[in-house]
Amino acid sequence: MTEAGFRFLYREDRGRISRAAWWGGTVPLAVLVAAATALWVFVRPYAAHDLATQPFIDVATILAYLYLAAYAFGLILAAVCYYNVSAKRFRDRGRPGRLAVVLPLAAFLAGALDWFIPQSFGEVPAWAGTVALVTLVAIAIWNVVDLGFAPTAVGTTRIVP
Repeated sequence: MTEAGFRFLYREDRGRISRAAWWGGTVPLAVLVAAATALWVFVRPYAAHDLATQPFIDVATILAYLYLAAYAFGLILAAVCYYNVSAKRFRDRGRPGRLAVVLPLAAFLAGALDWFIPQSFGEVPAWAGTVALVTLVAIAIWNVVDLGFAPTAVGTTRIVP
């Protein structure tokens, strides 16, 4: 992919793209996010720090939190890139580009609830996390079906770099 194509696909929300371009922009993002998340699942137990059993400065805990900071930054960057790719495809489908924000927001909400519910001491019911996860899956399926398989809307003009 050329620098201009990369910039158009991931850094700009203007224009329209085809199904193939959407798949070509979305699959690498999904693979990167899945790999980073799998690594976080592996590293997450090291983020728990118990001063009764561990030294005050624990290298594994420090490294886990450094990875968490990089992971959070990477997720935000991936969400912005996904928005830019999907906004173009939504426009190509004849819909407002701002619909592209629904999936990243649902993912961040579900992730935040997954983190917060165990720490809320029962203030937030466990079913809220389940509802958020089911909603996230439904939105992801809607995005894949609508953006990845549905044809270009009649009467739209595709704008490419």
